[in-house]
Amino acid sequence: MRRFAVAIVAVSVSYGSAGAADMIQETGSRGFEWSGFYIGAGVGAGAAVHEVDLNFIPASLNGIGGEGVYGEVAVGYDHMVTDRFLIGVFANARYGDIKSTVSGFGFSADATLDTGYDLGARAGMLLTPTTLGYVLGGYSHQSYDVAAPGFSYDWETAGFVVGAGLETVINNRLTAKIEYAYRQYEGHDFGTGGAIELPTSTHTVLLGLNYRFGADAAAPGPGFVAATPSWTGFFVSGSVGAAGLVHELSSPLIAGSLNGLGAEGVFGTIGAGYDHEFGNGMVAGIEARGRLSGVSTSLTFPGFDASVDEEYGFDVVGRLGYKLTPSALIYGLAGYSFAHFNVDATSFGSVYDWDANGYVVGAGMEIALSDHLFAGLEYRYAGYEDEDIFDAGLLSVGPSSHSGQLTLKYKF
Repeated sequence: MRRFAVAIVAVSVSYGSAGAADMIQETGSRGFEWSGFYIGAGVGAGAAVHEVDLNFIPASLNGIGGEGVYGEVAVGYDHMVTDRFLIGVFANARYGDIKSTVSGFGFSADATLDTGYDLGARAGMLLTPTTLGYVLGGYSHQSYDVAAPGFSYDWETAGFVVGAGLETVINNRLTAKIEYAYRQYEGHDFGTGGAIELPTSTHTVLLGLNYRFGADAAAPGPGFVAATPSWTGFFVSGSVGAAGLVHELSSPLIAGSLNGLGAEGVFGTIGAGYDHEFGNGMVAGIEARGRLSGVSTSLTFPGFDASVDEEYGFDVVGRLGYKLTPSALIYGLAGYSFAHFNVDATSFGSVYDWDANGYVVGAGMEIALSDHLFAGLEYRYAGYEDEDIFDAGLLSVGPSSHSGQLTLKYKF
């Protein structure tokens, strides 16, 4: 997982640089023909949270967490209904390794989300003549596999997908996109008649490329002109996002671990930073962001509730990006991350809390809406040091998180 997180930074900058020779120059008289069929492929990362519902008590744990990477192929059709608004349909298939792992006493088992597909529709608006912002929704299908030595169990379930993304032109036929998706699946009861159910939700971010048949970068442009700002300057930022978080639990008592205890929720950030644009299309910058978080694990029994909450934190990062067009930047980031966690229980209040230091890496796309206003979509993976609970040497917790966030910046 960490190797993928580092690689995603390099890939996000390098495939942007590879399109330098064919970079689209936005002007008032040129646009891009978005209507038509396309095929696409991409790689992504994310987290899954399995809610364990014991309906015969009743009680629930939200949840058992897993994390990993996946690949996706897609086909779709878009149609411009006006010079700025688009509707489309798509189908995708994915193969992944998002999994939960338990080990101890020489035994190990994995629960993996392996294959799946989505059938959906999207609606979008041109933020610039060559950059599309869109939302999506539809049907989702997922296969699961539980494997242990001498044992295997598979099942399939259905649900829905919703999300949002940015897609921008690289050259005459090729577009790049970043897309956040939330999927929720109905519970599987393992033949218990509904006494035990395991509904699942996932938070993923995909970096992808689409090849558009019949596209034309010299098509008649929409009735507006893209901003051509200077990317150099100080800025303030705000963002909202959603995340899946996984606590890896390990103990010497069982000589093993559980990866992990899952959490999910939404958060908001505010930040400030500085960017500098170089003459070769590269942009480098630094930023500090503080966040308030509602990402939580919950345990519910009759007369008792408990939770493990990420309450607040901050990141300090550097980023390096390449301008695919004068108004579109794709970038990678890396830096320091801090998070504060709290364990809370009914009638007891805060039982235990701790501060966690770690690192963050990620990638994103940012669009100039005007000379001063910028919008973007960003993926961040954060990994934190292990915490020895009560300093007893019996149980340690190592959190990691996958988040997608929509950002808005004002540059001075």
